[in-house]
Amino acid sequence: MSRDDARSEVYAAELSATAGTSLEATCTLDELRTAATRITLSPWWPVGDVAVAAARAGAHSSRARYREGRIEVRLAAGQMDMATLIHEMAHALAGLDAAHGALFRRAHIDIASAAVGAQAAGWVEHAYRAAHLDIAERCWPQPTAAGGRDEHGRFIM
Repeated sequence: MSRDDARSEVYAAELSATAGTSLEATCTLDELRTAATRITLSPWWPVGDVAVAAARAGAHSSRARYREGRIEVRLAAGQMDMATLIHEMAHALAGLDAAHGALFRRAHIDIASAAVGAQAAGWVEHAYRAAHLDIAERCWPQPTAAGGRDEHGRFIM
């Protein structure tokens, strides 16, 4: 058994939750940094600052990692969207050692709520439950839900 046994199941559930939604719309790096900053400055956020940067040229996937004493999210060129930012910020909230387990899944739902609102959080939670994936109890403060969409149907960041 690997350290991250649920990874493929989480990715499949995430795809079913966000495919075809505005969460997959390409954003600028500045838009994604602004969204991340809004989350990390919220009173409920327990982790501290999270740096958001572009991944190196040629990188095919995004990731969260510890760098210079803090968490850094690196976003690959083909993954500059809210769905990916939410996923990587969930790693920051749950802790990188949580991999894609039940605590990560709780964090993923909560970051979706904080980033774009209860509707998107509901999509993610429903997808995890439909895939029979456990969701941990929250061990951080209840996040403040963002809300709304703009006149074009895109989630407001």
